[in-house]
Amino acid sequence: MKRDLPLSSLEPPEPADLRAPTGIPAPAELAEPTDVARPIGEIIRSVRPLSESDVEHILVVQKRMGLRFGEAAVALALVSRKDVLWALSQQFSYPYPREPGILQASELVVASDPYGAQAEAFRDLRSQIVAAQDVTERRPLAVLSAEGGDGRSFVAANLAMAFCQLGERTVLVDANLREPGLHKLLGVPERPSLSTLLCGVPIARPFDRSAQMPKLYVLQAGTPPPNPLELLERPLFARLLENLQRNFDRVIVDTPAAAGGADARVIAAACGQAVLVGRKNRSAVQPLQQLNAWLNKVRVDVVGVILNDH
Repeated sequence: MKRDLPLSSLEPPEPADLRAPTGIPAPAELAEPTDVARPIGEIIRSVRPLSESDVEHILVVQKRMGLRFGEAAVALALVSRKDVLWALSQQFSYPYPREPGILQASELVVASDPYGAQAEAFRDLRSQIVAAQDVTERRPLAVLSAEGGDGRSFVAANLAMAFCQLGERTVLVDANLREPGLHKLLGVPERPSLSTLLCGVPIARPFDRSAQMPKLYVLQAGTPPPNPLELLERPLFARLLENLQRNFDRVIVDTPAAAGGADARVIAAACGQAVLVGRKNRSAVQPLQQLNAWLNKVRVDVVGVILNDH
């Protein structure tokens, strides 16, 4: 008898910083209210101590000079432009951290510099993927590269955050069971996760979650096992991906380097769709071409390509 993984009949998570949720809400519970109806002044006042006289002064300048509320507040040096941009992001459901914290690491550019060129590159990659999936079935997405050091974890983490900013409930899976790195990138303690699940051991709270990016869930690799390829080749891994796909809008899977063994190819085949990562001025063309040819041979759709120069 097949045993389903413990990911379906669970309670909604607490919005606590990087606290593992007890589970996944049902689809009907996914709609979340936004701040679009809240005045921007009210949102700014939730993080900056503006007095009633400050607000009145802002409103006078706003009317006299024909400015928006935020522009008038910045002109009066009562708030910063960063404060206004963050308040607007809350109105338009574009989440990113307001203050430095775990998700402000330099590698997490979508969170730490959401208006920068690198964040824009990830939004462009996201658009490539969405466009490609308009004509194909949406599947879990493996992030692959030929060689080590190409930046797969960097791409996977930032791409997951970019989909969260699109309003999609996204799970980021570290399937690199040989040298897991996402927990280090995200600054969370390593704990039993994917490798334990693939041994058939239930985990009540399998995900890490950040209050700064409330739609982002992380399934760590956990303790590196002595038999990573064998675990990934078990039917349980494919069933886990199917279960995640049913419960999340987007599933992003980090992988080991393809040159390091068969793990990456097994993961990609189980996912069905992939993004290829190359490193500027470093990646050789031939290994990437060979990887792409293998993916085509086993009918894994390559739905995006990125040249990483981070």
